[in-house]
Amino acid sequence: MTEGKQSNLDGTTRGLGLLLVGMAAFTTWDQWTIWSTKDDYTFGYLVPFFSAYVLWERWEDLGPLLAGGRSEPSAPSSKTALLLAQLLAFSSLTLFGFGAAARAVFGTGLGPTLAISFGMTGSALAFAFLSVRGPQDCVPTAHSRWQAVGLLLFPAGVWLISGPFLYLVDNQIKGELLTDVTEIVSGILRASGHVIRVNGNTITFPNGDAVGVAEACSGIRSLSACVFAGAFLGAVFIEGSFPGALFRRIAMIGLAGLTAILLNIGRNTYLTFHALTHGSKSLERDFSGLEHGQVGFSSLGTVHDLAGNIAMVAALIILVALIPLLNRLGHTRDIPTSV
Repeated sequence: MTEGKQSNLDGTTRGLGLLLVGMAAFTTWDQWTIWSTKDDYTFGYLVPFFSAYVLWERWEDLGPLLAGGRSEPSAPSSKTALLLAQLLAFSSLTLFGFGAAARAVFGTGLGPTLAISFGMTGSALAFAFLSVRGPQDCVPTAHSRWQAVGLLLFPAGVWLISGPFLYLVDNQIKGELLTDVTEIVSGILRASGHVIRVNGNTITFPNGDAVGVAEACSGIRSLSACVFAGAFLGAVFIEGSFPGALFRRIAMIGLAGLTAILLNIGRNTYLTFHALTHGSKSLERDFSGLEHGQVGFSSLGTVHDLAGNIAMVAALIILVALIPLLNRLGHTRDIPTSV
């Protein structure tokens, strides 16, 4: 790594940075509707703060690359790579502009949110690639440019989880998840010797009582929250150099999603067995059988709510436990640094 005399950010880089701040503010305004109306996406309120925190935490590495104070040894980027980055910057800005105009005219929706989010993310990554400077105004190396992109990957890409995730993933798999959870839970009941009937997402017990696997039980809330938590924990705590750290962070997000799905299946299985033993109405009471509003009602809430809260806490514990395990993968090959 080559160190040079620390320089200040030039006017163009500062201008692009202010432009991105404005784009992030507009993206926040657009996605606020989703965060405030969808219970599954209340974690979105944390996105601007977590994005800013990770950017601040990485600025010690990113700032010198943009100001010409540091350079990673390698050959300069090819003209093709620079041209593609310029095209990405132009197309992303155009996409963001169309999305912003559609949002102002037609209101929130699939098209505007996707255009705004992907436009901002693409612009941020392209700006980072193009804004890197070499020491003493030398031509920056390709490694330096890609390192800057890697450092900005989470602060820019996390906005794709808090908004477009709803349209690209949530709406597409919620129904499938609901059906799969019902089939798995009913299969476990049958394997344990219980005779049941399944009608859609409703499981009917031998005594005629029934429990429905509601839309909220599909697991999409825990899935979206765990993906966000996995992305943040991976960005902050996963160590190593490129490309190992990037692969481990992707693995962290994938394991976060898998953890959410498995814990949701476990939660629904427990609730179904509880309903089978104590009746379906017991799920909306506390463990003492008291209903909400009655004297002595547990501060832990209903059986249904408590099971969900325990599952979320368990998911967080599992994700935290995965960090040292993933950091050990490739430990001997990677030199710890931010990517």
